[in-house]
Amino acid sequence: MIWVIGGTKDSRDFLEKYVAYEKDIIVSTATEYGGKLLENLDIKISSEKMDKAAMLNFAKENNINRIIDISHPYAFEVSKNAMEVADETNIAYYRFEREVIDLLPKKYSKFENIENLLKYVENLEGNILVTLGSNNVPLFRYMKNLSNLYFRILPKWDMVKRCEDNNILPKNIVAIQGPFTEAMNIAMIEQFKIKYLITKRAGDTGGEREKVSACDKTDIEIIYLDKKEMEYRNCYSNIDELIEVLKD
Repeated sequence: MIWVIGGTKDSRDFLEKYVAYEKDIIVSTATEYGGKLLENLDIKISSEKMDKAAMLNFAKENNINRIIDISHPYAFEVSKNAMEVADETNIAYYRFEREVIDLLPKKYSKFENIENLLKYVENLEGNILVTLGSNNVPLFRYMKNLSNLYFRILPKWDMVKRCEDNNILPKNIVAIQGPFTEAMNIAMIEQFKIKYLITKRAGDTGGEREKVSACDKTDIEIIYLDKKEMEYRNCYSNIDELIEVLKD
């Protein structure tokens, strides 16, 4: 059995092609939403968060002989655990990593950890659009300028509730499904009078290019939560190349 660690649009793109060559596939996603991204594909899906111990059990119970890691670029712990599981069980490991966009906005700041980013943001004046995903919402709960922060999240009740549970008012919750064009980003920036935008280096799949162009055109600063450097084995940034390797 081949184990694909998915839940991203990249994993959907990969599987749409890979199922033509391989049928014995099980996909794990950390959330039910991630599983829904894979609807209508002839594959097994398991939607649950797993620590390393759970991943070891998963590999054993499903007789895994190959791991294909297409988790989110910022899911560092997932990839780290997957590589360790592969080592300890002598399973082949492959990684798909989105290609990095060599494009920076005119005005930006970069932070390697969320703690330093929060300290910087707390001293800013003006409205701020946060596009880090709902999992990071609790980290902003006690910010003194919380009323100036707008959180763009997926329109799911549990994510909206997470915002409300962390003192975020409904007027500061922008629950909407992407992808977002440059024009849509500009419209939100103008609607909420945004002066800063917080984001990850998410590549083309994550809409990074459209955010950069929108911020440049509206003269606002992007605040990046930078990506940690990880040493992946058998890493590919092209889906077709990865599939060719897996076919051999």
